[in-house]
Amino acid sequence: MPSDATQQDCYFLSYSRSDERVALRLAKDLRAGGIAMWVDQLDIRPSEHWDRAIERAVASCRGLVVIVSPRSVASDNVADEISFAIDSGKSVLPVMIERCSLPLRLTRMQVIDATENYERALQQCLSELTRRAGSAEERELAEPPRERLAISDVAKAKQHLAAILGPIAGRMVDKAAARAGSTGELYSILALNIDNPSERARFLTLVPAATVRTQSPPSPSPVSAAQIPEQAQASPIVAAEIESMTRLMANYIGPIAAIVVKRESRISASLENLRQQLANHISDEGQRDAFLKEAQRQ
Repeated sequence: MPSDATQQDCYFLSYSRSDERVALRLAKDLRAGGIAMWVDQLDIRPSEHWDRAIERAVASCRGLVVIVSPRSVASDNVADEISFAIDSGKSVLPVMIERCSLPLRLTRMQVIDATENYERALQQCLSELTRRAGSAEERELAEPPRERLAISDVAKAKQHLAAILGPIAGRMVDKAAARAGSTGELYSILALNIDNPSERARFLTLVPAATVRTQSPPSPSPVSAAQIPEQAQASPIVAAEIESMTRLMANYIGPIAAIVVKRESRISASLENLRQQLANHISDEGQRDAFLKEAQRQ
């Protein structure tokens, strides 16, 4: 069973329960070939909450191996796992075991064809996953180190999480802090480890706001305001506003809020535009209206 420390090096196996026999065979063969795989039926402890364990695994894994069949493309769970992984920037490798139409989000990806020759498909999977793992390690070495979070924020996160999960919280926070780019993202990652919805929501309201850093506004341009398009005149969205929207949005869609807010903030022209874009991710009309009213007050 992959530990918390090594789960991020694993590939998550996404499949329909109807394809269990082939899926487990592939997972075991990939493991035998040196690929770390996370499989729900093999790696979830009896005491763990099933849905939360899967959510944590998808969030922390290196990427997904998706078993593609008519059953899996019709599965909402498989679709959610694929979308979550793609939106998180993780690699996805589809392995087709039975002919079917690919979901839209998989149509441009390399697909391993296992419909006729399983052994050849297995070797292709091993080769591709090994190549991707090597490329990811090279990118990590080439990327500049992230700015460290404030020591006081990390200490507060340990205190807040320990009140819910106990002594194991310290290790979880240290691991998450190495991946998080902001205090809000740190808390969103940690929230994935909290099974109780009310405790998880309360934890997400504890994000320290005092140490949030905002960027200095850009120097004025000599170009007159009349010459600037309306969209460009909108006030830039600063880090404090992103943190605030993340905390609020988490009350409606859970820990995935950090990913959604970060993505939408990159393409939104103003804070008001960001609020509207985020509201579109809330399916319930009443909750959507409540979100917009609360967002306007922040």
